Amino acid sequence: MTVHLLIALFALAWLAGRLGWRRLRLTGIVLALAFLVAAGCGALPKLLLRVWQSPYAQRPALDWAPSNAIVLLTAGATYPPGGPLEPGHTAYSRIAEAVVLYRDCRASGARCTLLVSGGDAENTGEPLARTYKRTLMQLGVPREDMVLEKHSLTTWGNALYARGMLRQIGADRVWLVTSAHHLRRAVFAFEHFGIKVTPVRADYLRGVWSLLPSAYNLYVTNAAMHEYVGMALYHWYAWRGRTDVPTENEGPAED
Repeated sequence: MTVHLLIALFALAWLAGRLGWRRLRLTGIVLALAFLVAAGCGALPKLLLRVWQSPYAQRPALDWAPSNAIVLLTAGATYPPGGPLEPGHTAYSRIAEAVVLYRDCRASGARCTLLVSGGDAENTGEPLARTYKRTLMQLGVPREDMVLEKHSLTTWGNALYARGMLRQIGADRVWLVTSAHHLRRAVFAFEHFGIKVTPVRADYLRGVWSLLPSAYNLYVTNAAMHEYVGMALYHWYAWRGRTDVPTENEGPAED
């Protein structure tokens, strides 16, 4: 998104120059450079993320109910040469957090089900939930304590399809695990579908001050802007009343 915006601003400046609109050309160049400096040197990502993530900076106390569902939202996959699909490089903090919660829950004596949510959003031929299941089993989560939601392609879909499965699980408390910058939008989606959740953040993004624009800051700015735009879209979904789907599309619990 940040790259697209920069390209659009420079393209606007180039087109204005071709048409002889010097003021518009200068404005486009100045805006593009200002955005590059603000985003790349850390000011913009720090501003965007400070308020956005602050409610989730501290993890909640682990007050387990008699029956719990831990919902793990997936974050892409990668396909190493000669090997099966694996969770993407940004996914492991979420996986680690979910496993920590699961182990603490089991140690407390409470009932705990790990719901892994994610369909084949990247057209790899395998749902993300199934890819993540292999890693979770290697980390000691037993097959019988996992439920896979393999239909969703977006965060909105995560919430929509999890609704029916959570009813089947019958959990007294739902713990929602994802990245801190993604939690606000995820919580909104789940609550829109009537699912009360306890948000638990995994990784926590921060911009860093830099004298020159850095690729890291541009990446973090892009992630933050994606969440702001996504939240605006989800508010529009909610305003339109997008809550109902045919019952069969909510999907049965799968493992």
